[in-house]
Amino acid sequence: MSGASDSHKLENKVCLIVGASGVLGTAVARLFNQQGGLLALAGHARIANGLLGSPPGNDRILPLQFNICDWNEVRHAIEQIQSHFGALDVVVNCAGIQGPVGATQTVEPDTWKHTIDVNLFGCFHLARAAVPVMLGQGSGKIIYFSGGGATSSRPFFSAYGASKAAVVRFTETLADELRSANIQVNAIAPGPVLSRMWDEMRTAGAEGGPRAIEELRQMDLTGGVPPERAAGLALFLASNHSGNLTGRLISAVHDKWEEMEPLIPKIMSTQAGTLRRVPLNPD
Repeated sequence: MSGASDSHKLENKVCLIVGASGVLGTAVARLFNQQGGLLALAGHARIANGLLGSPPGNDRILPLQFNICDWNEVRHAIEQIQSHFGALDVVVNCAGIQGPVGATQTVEPDTWKHTIDVNLFGCFHLARAAVPVMLGQGSGKIIYFSGGGATSSRPFFSAYGASKAAVVRFTETLADELRSANIQVNAIAPGPVLSRMWDEMRTAGAEGGPRAIEELRQMDLTGGVPPERAAGLALFLASNHSGNLTGRLISAVHDKWEEMEPLIPKIMSTQAGTLRRVPLNPD
């Protein structure tokens, strides 16, 4: 990533970070603050200037609280951001839930549906409200978080896997719609970051299946991936360094995104980082 030593990659860019009270959201908020961003922070827990160690009354930070599943609340929040900052340059959605854990035939339908509401409809609501603003400005960056199950089967986590796969396809579709409008849309696979979802997996125990038990064992051994790794990728995608990179699912752990900037034209000429069917070629 060129200009990696720059200290203000988001100078005066207005950035909405949803889920800022979570592990990933807090890491993103702190890094974006260090990089000069004007921040609108939304989350379930107390969101205040103290999250970033800033004094009360800091007009560079706008605390918000809204239900991402409620279209009217999301729309009102975007209006608040416009009223306060006069613009909206970046949206980062770190909000998400794991949903019910267990065999699909045993989980509660309402809980399964709620997972789709939060993980998928939340992304749609944010885009529906933010894109008109970005179109008026002639630019914008939208960043979603994907996760385990988006690119492969996730047994016993069907709501989570289905919703996250849908987020990636929505990312690609929205990116194609906005390609000519200078608005880029990408998704991040953060890797196994130690968060409340892992506590939920531990509580579920055998309901999560043998794969989840092994993942928990590995998490105990390694401590997981630092959230700052995914925050660094979010910064790259939010900054001008990501150029016209759009419609991609990028791994914070496995993809060499720090070296990606000069490779963007080549990447955009391929299907790398997208969800595609592998053709069946039976003998």
